[in-house]
Amino acid sequence: MDTIAWRYHVTGGWVAALLNPVFILNDLAVIPTHWVGFAVIRLVVSGLIILALLGRQRLRLDPRTFLLVPYLLISLENAYMWGHMGPELFQMHTLAYAVLFVGASMIAFWPLRWSLLVVVVTVLANVWSLRANSNMTTAEVMANGGTLFTCVLVISTLLCQNRYRLAKREILLRLQLAERTEQARAQKLVIEAAHRDLTDSIRYSERIQQALLPRTEVLDRHLSEHFIFNRPKDIVSGDLHWCAHRDGRTVVCVADCTGHGVPGALMSILGSTLMKTIVQDRGTTAPAAILGQLRDEVVSALSQGNEAGQSDGMDMALCSVDHGAGVLHFSGAFSTGYLVRQGELIELTADRWPVGAHVGIPKPFNEQQVALQKDDMVYLCSDGFQDQFGGKLDKKFGRTRMKKLFTQLAHLPAREQHRALRNTLELWQQERPSVDDVLVLGFRV
Repeated sequence: MDTIAWRYHVTGGWVAALLNPVFILNDLAVIPTHWVGFAVIRLVVSGLIILALLGRQRLRLDPRTFLLVPYLLISLENAYMWGHMGPELFQMHTLAYAVLFVGASMIAFWPLRWSLLVVVVTVLANVWSLRANSNMTTAEVMANGGTLFTCVLVISTLLCQNRYRLAKREILLRLQLAERTEQARAQKLVIEAAHRDLTDSIRYSERIQQALLPRTEVLDRHLSEHFIFNRPKDIVSGDLHWCAHRDGRTVVCVADCTGHGVPGALMSILGSTLMKTIVQDRGTTAPAAILGQLRDEVVSALSQGNEAGQSDGMDMALCSVDHGAGVLHFSGAFSTGYLVRQGELIELTADRWPVGAHVGIPKPFNEQQVALQKDDMVYLCSDGFQDQFGGKLDKKFGRTRMKKLFTQLAHLPAREQHRALRNTLELWQQERPSVDDVLVLGFRV
């Protein structure tokens, strides 16, 4: 507040000090009999104002006390001049006096009590000067400008107070806004720090998740070629690919765990750990038996019953390649497998219940067997690829379009298939965000 007041008051002080002597010329023309006395008074008043301006810091004046000096000096100056004027000049000077007060009210930046002090001093000074030096009666004073001047005093005081009140409110609002902005900035820094910590934790979780997945050297050693197209929706993924080789069979699976992000990643870690126990430790390689044991272990680990709403678990497509017999064994839980042979796609159907708790009595998983032929291409995938929105109509990619894509790509080398799948999905989605984790695993025996 004081900063703004100083700016206005210093400006007004210099204007008053420099313009006041200019009116000596007007006094010489209008009232030549008194112009010398008026000139001395004007010069003295301007000199005192300038001294106040130059010495305000040494005198340690506050902005309100400082403005009071030129305000009162000029009021006393005009009161003295009024007392030496006749009715005609009195009327003319009243207009100038009124303009002075209106202009001063636009410069003064102080509370109402300071304006009232100026008004009281001004009225008293004028009453004393008129009684001491003028022959005009009270009626003549009021008729020749006294009434007008009284109204100007009231109006200018109200204008000054209203301006001060509005400016004070604006300053308070700005201070509140600055405070809230600072609070928001501080909160933003806290949120950003928490976000960095959370992101760092999730990225470290990604390293843990990747470390727990089996290495793809198993696929390199026992399959002709393969690719894994894995694109998590978030940093960590709820989709799981797993492989192992045991007793002449290569076991490969793709699972879509409940949720995505961190919850899905935790479920995928559980699935990977349980698959290792069932296949590598127990030696189970039959897909239906693996899914059955995995379901029991998931239900036990999550303490699930068969109540409605208990849906934590995973969908899975699992196959076991018997290299000696040249046979592909497949079982699925809500997740279909695909085999492309000589441009024709064969669906490996899945059972309609998950690896986890579901309503009703658990049923054993079914198993299919397919005799493999040279250049057969097998695809296992989650539903993330087909569920991505895109295209001109902003629809899902869809299962039909995905099967057609597998059929078109099956003859290509695995690396080129991986590139084609990535390019196709990017072209389909454009700038749209992903709605789910994407995982496609393809291999040729």
